[in-house]
Amino acid sequence: SLTMADEMNFDLPAELVVYLKELDDFIEREIVPLQLQDDNMRFFDRRREWARTDWENGGLPRKEWESLLAEMRRRADSAGHYRLVLSPEFGGKGKGNLWMAVIREHLASKGLGLHNDLQNESSIVGNFGSHLQWQLHATPEQKKRWPHGLHAAFGLTEPDHGSDATWMDTHAEFDDATQEWVISGEKMWMTGVHTAEYAMIFARTQGKRGDAAGITNFIVPTDAPGFTKDEFLWTFNMPSDHGRVSLNNVRVPKDSHLGPLHNGLGNGRLFLQENRLRQAASSLGAAQYCVNESVKYALHRKPFGEPLAKNQAIQFPLVELQAPCCGS
Repeated sequence: SLTMADEMNFDLPAELVVYLKELDDFIEREIVPLQLQDDNMRFFDRRREWARTDWENGGLPRKEWESLLAEMRRRADSAGHYRLVLSPEFGGKGKGNLWMAVIREHLASKGLGLHNDLQNESSIVGNFGSHLQWQLHATPEQKKRWPHGLHAAFGLTEPDHGSDATWMDTHAEFDDATQEWVISGEKMWMTGVHTAEYAMIFARTQGKRGDAAGITNFIVPTDAPGFTKDEFLWTFNMPSDHGRVSLNNVRVPKDSHLGPLHNGLGNGRLFLQENRLRQAASSLGAAQYCVNESVKYALHRKPFGEPLAKNQAIQFPLVELQAPCCGS
């Protein structure tokens, strides 16, 4: 009979192991020189928060910072890394969540750099939660209109509703005379809405508050009359591109929704689950980086002529920190 050991295999696929080395080589060859070019290190050293943030423009990212990120993405895309998770029809290689989790952990374990940054989730291997929504739920007409997918800010969370999304206040009413949906409500933590031409706005179109059914994911132009970017929410780690928006009788065509009418919450959950898996893996990588740096320091620092690492009072906490990293 099979035992647990027979059923479980934690070895990484050989192809993935080889690919991690390919990423490492690409980083050293293309990304590190770009990070060291001119004074780009200001975005990563002690000056990074000030260098990245346009304090006189609502705390948004500075154009120079976003231009550097765009060049990183361009190089990663040219090398075939950036769109790794996307299907071949969008220029990707169709790799799944195992690959993305391992890669994100690996990149984060290298520490802060242009190759991977947890402050804004930029990476040489892109995160495409909304594109996966698009691949699975866009209609043929929508794919024809936006053949490369739709770059849209994600609007599910509200000022008074987060994990209780089914209780959202944002609602949409259908206008029979104009054949349009009329949307009103508020959304917040809409990352990237400062540059996005469209937003995915989840609104109740049927049923009562608390019901999972009756919610629709609307595609809304961010320049539509009644769509207002009220503020960008400042965070402990700036800059911020996390917008709070309000919709006051915003009108969209009857077919301007992604996924089924009245049943769009699952479309939103796809976006969330893809992101949360990668964020968890990145957090593990960041934790491993911190442990590695602590061990390095404990071996290097030699008070009274002996490394700190020789003391059990140092060893035990480090082992206790490493154990959950290994178990994750």
